[in-house]
Amino acid sequence: MKDLSLYIHIPFCKTICLYCNFLTFANKQKKIPEYVDALVREIRERSSKYRDREIQTIYFGGGTPSLINPELIKKVIQEVKKYFDVKKDCEITIECNPESVDSERVRTWRDAGVTRFSLGVQSLNKKTLWRIARPHDAKMIFRALEVFKKSRVKHFGVDFIMGLPGQTLNSFKEEVETILTYKPTHASFYFLSYDTKKIDLFAKECPGEEEQIAMYEWLCGRLKRAGFSHYEVSNWALKGEECEHNRRYWEQKDYLGLGLGSHSIVDGKMWEDGSDFDAYLKDPLLVANEMHIDQDLKRMEYIMLRLRTNKGISLREYGKMGDVNKLSARAEEFIVSGHLRKIGNSLKATEKGFLLLEMITKKLI
Repeated sequence: MKDLSLYIHIPFCKTICLYCNFLTFANKQKKIPEYVDALVREIRERSSKYRDREIQTIYFGGGTPSLINPELIKKVIQEVKKYFDVKKDCEITIECNPESVDSERVRTWRDAGVTRFSLGVQSLNKKTLWRIARPHDAKMIFRALEVFKKSRVKHFGVDFIMGLPGQTLNSFKEEVETILTYKPTHASFYFLSYDTKKIDLFAKECPGEEEQIAMYEWLCGRLKRAGFSHYEVSNWALKGEECEHNRRYWEQKDYLGLGLGSHSIVDGKMWEDGSDFDAYLKDPLLVANEMHIDQDLKRMEYIMLRLRTNKGISLREYGKMGDVNKLSARAEEFIVSGHLRKIGNSLKATEKGFLLLEMITKKLI
């Protein structure tokens, strides 16, 4: 059988964080049951095209999937298993916010089949969390981590952002040291994106570029000493704890998006569900954009996505879609500068190179 992954979008949040650019709503919680009904309809209708596919991974993203009644998450998973051929040991991940994690919710999610938890921490600093409009404080973060511990959750990750207002190198180090005492098996650290609508509200309060780079360089060394592998530009994991769902994105594997505004790539075709909330409730099969992925776009995506990972670009694989000699020639200046390295038949970004990945990718393409 061919394989497939499912991404399921839950577009509800308690508040909208000031740095957020995702499709989510803080004023539609009364519509949650209606939205889930539409999502179930989409699952049933779209599944008919994928009877020959085995579902390898399922990922609940948002928004804040942990915000909605856990029985509704359970209902969605049951519907997926009813209409799709789901792999027996399928990785099922749910994104959580600290304020919506408790023992009963964790029990329900696990009973439904959830195997991984991704906790949106972002910062442990009270003022920083308040400044970016996060709906929780450090006490709620620690309480959620204690719930994971008492519930014997083995596979959970924490998400942080580097470059937030009020953050310093020393405060960042303290936060990382604190979070490591809770023994997460996965960690994601993203640089603050300045491509957001409300960034001007706090940009002047953020650490400068040099200090953010110092955070990243210290982090790489600290997580390595803690036994984590830097397997993707923003992601670290203990051995065997990598997020298989996200790795499938980077390896250009097929995935089907379900829910408002979700994206899909299947059999060389890319499309996006509509992002109008009320229109989705009426017709969850509406498609906003659709395009065919030709050979050249596949080649460019291969460079962009593979350079994000510690596996890098396989020159043997690249030779099936592009000119290896041209790629190698373009890469030479970055090999000399230490931003790329060639190991056997692979071309990989160094940790130094990860900092300039967008510029390197553009030149290689």
